[in-house]
Amino acid sequence: MIHSHPLNLTNQDLRNRSFKGQNLNGADFSGSDIRGCDFSYASLKGANFERVKVGQTLRQIILVLGVALIVALLAVDAIAHTIFGALGQILGGSTWAYILALYISLGMAGAGSGVRKITVTKSSVGQIATVISGTASGALLSFFYAGTTTDNNPQIATAAAVLGGIVAAIVSFNVRSRFVAIAITVAGTVAGYGFAFLGGTSAIAYLSVQKLMGGVIWSCLSVSFLWLTMHSLILAIREIKEFSGTCFRGANLTNAVFAAKSPRKSE
Repeated sequence: MIHSHPLNLTNQDLRNRSFKGQNLNGADFSGSDIRGCDFSYASLKGANFERVKVGQTLRQIILVLGVALIVALLAVDAIAHTIFGALGQILGGSTWAYILALYISLGMAGAGSGVRKITVTKSSVGQIATVISGTASGALLSFFYAGTTTDNNPQIATAAAVLGGIVAAIVSFNVRSRFVAIAITVAGTVAGYGFAFLGGTSAIAYLSVQKLMGGVIWSCLSVSFLWLTMHSLILAIREIKEFSGTCFRGANLTNAVFAAKSPRKSE
């Protein structure tokens, strides 16, 4: 949408409106409430944003908390059921391949999410960690829910895991939505704790039969993943708190004014 004349939007309630991609050169938003507005990729050369209210709206806060809660509940349900189903399984048994896949998926999802907090999330390492965590979480959740809805059909569950992992990898790599980032972090946090729990039970099992080396290795892994899980939890809380209410991503803000100019002192 292109405006031939600068818009006068002073002292208005503009909450949650989208101005994405619009030509708003010289527009006057002074004194307006622009919380929750989307100005991404808009042209805002010389626009006036003096005394505006920016940030999140209540609707956005409820939405982002709802997304985080739904993802957390789905992840807890899936991971708790798979973990308790894996306990007591015999090494080399008929289900061992699935148990091994569970360990790998939980480890990748949890470690990837924790690494995102330790490194810069926008760095190449952080982006790779995001894709790894998202892929593992997508595969694990797809496997569980496809299996439970098809009377635990292993072929369908496995196919769903592969498809879910591929879709999650593509979404994690290409989509820059903060909702996606929050969902990946929340799922990774739950997965990391799940791996730490499994590691702890494995350590106890090894130590109970006096296999010291195995007990020490699993104990170290469990503690390490608890540490990663704490970092992942901190990142999830930070991403939820910093969820962008007023978005200027990719906008042209050349000569835009965000603060009233201080009056010059008389000489």
